[in-house]
Formats: sequence, structure tokens, C-alpha cells
Amino acid sequence: MWAAQQDQDRFAHDAFNRYQALTASAGTISKEAREAAATLPSTGHPDFESLGLGESGFCYGVTTFIDLVSFTARTFWDSPESVLRLNTAVMTQIALAVEDFGGHVLGFRGDGVFACFGDARVQDNRISAAIAITACAFALDATQNALNGLLRASGMRPVQVRAGADFGRLDFVRIGSKVASEVNVVGFSANFAAKCEKYAKSWEVVVGEELARLLPASDLFQHEKSPKRYMRDSEVKSYSFHQVKWSPYLQHVPGIREALNGRPVSSIRYQAGET
Repeated sequence: MWAAQQDQDRFAHDAFNRYQALTASAGTISKEAREAAATLPSTGHPDFESLGLGESGFCYGVTTFIDLVSFTARTFWDSPESVLRLNTAVMTQIALAVEDFGGHVLGFRGDGVFACFGDARVQDNRISAAIAITACAFALDATQNALNGLLRASGMRPVQVRAGADFGRLDFVRIGSKVASEVNVVGFSANFAAKCEKYAKSWEVVVGEELARLLPASDLFQHEKSPKRYMRDSEVKSYSFHQVKWSPYLQHVPGIREALNGRPVSSIRYQAGET
């Protein structure tokens, strides 16, 4: 657990140092920073970034939304500059954590990070599921215990984080025009992962039915508002969702990071008899 604690401390200090650096710069951007920004990679799944207008492709994977809670209220009370810098610092650190765990940042949605774990080369979807939950667990734990400690010590109010996720087919399509376009993600699992994030309270991870099937039953308990019912004409279908007991996943943080070493989750191969 000592190695995991070091990871959490690094997460917290990097986020807090970034907030301080943004504050010191007072929003100014140097010429060097502007030039460097032009070469930065954009968000999205690398397997689908070359899609042409109207072209599409798909893979199966775990979609996650890791979101700051009650940040709208914070924008009411705090100065816009302070809120912007804190949002940037925390969201950047969560995005880096997603990448460290082999995920792909698909975008930033308001106060949250939209990400995917998996690609067409994954041999066992349980690997993507376990790593996605571990990434969420790490982000929540590092924020709750390490980062918030630094914020309180500096006289700042702590932040709150929650996560939602589900597994399924993800369809990627480039939408727009020759002037401006982006690769959009379409699919029930992505939509339901966003809904799971809304069902989650602070420091909770809520997952949809298909992702729950890939996790040990002992790590789950059904959400009090589950299931979600969908009706079309006279047909009604239900889809359940669950809270995850995520603290046990923290013990795997150092091992997963070492095994991945910056590579996607598909680089890990499942072997019979291993968990």
C-alpha cells in the first residue's frame, strides 16, 4: 500500500502545483505556450482519429465519466478565475490518471472527464472492466484523501468527485463539415455511463448492468433507484445499475501501472487461473 500512497501523493501535489502555477500566471499565455499548444494531441480514441467525414468504426469497451460534484454551486460563490484554475488543475490530473491506466480521454464534459478503456485488441473484457474501476477508484481516493488535505491546509474548500461507467459497443463517427468536425461517440453504454454518473453521490462509483456482469458479484450492490425502465409502444424493458465497493481495487494500482507502463489495456493478456 505504500506504493499506492506515493501515487496518491503525487496526484495531489501535481494537481495543487498546477493550480498554483495557473494562479501565478494570472491567465497570461506565453508565445512559447501558444506554439506548443498547436502540436498537442487532441482528445479521442487513437483507433478512430483518422476517420473521414461521415465515416464510422466501433469497438467494445468501458465508458467512464469522472465528474466534479457541486461545482455549479462553487461557481456561484467563488471567483470565476479561482473556479477555472481549480477545475483545470483537477480535471487535468484525472485525465493523466486515465492515461496512466491505459484509458483514452474522449473529451471533457463540463466539470468531468469522459474516457474509454478498451479497443478491438482486448482479449478479455474483464481486464478492461477491472482496470477502469481501478482508475476510477484511484481518482476518487487520491482526490478525497490526498488532494483535499492540501486544499484544506491552504485554506481552500475541498472538492468532491463521483464516477459512472458501463460496458458495451461504442460507435465512433466523425460529424461536422470541412471547416469544423469532431469524432462523436454513439451508443447505449456511453449514454448509460453518463446516467450512472448522475446517479452516483460524492465518492461513489455506479455502473450499468453490462459492466456489472464483468465484475465480481461481491464487489457490487444494487443501487436503490435501480432498475431503469425503458418503454416503447407497449413494450417495457429494464436495465439495472449498481454501486461498486471500490476500495479493494486500490491495492492493484501500483501493479497495473507497472504492467501497462503507458500502454493501452489491450497490452495485458489474460491467463487462465489468474484474476
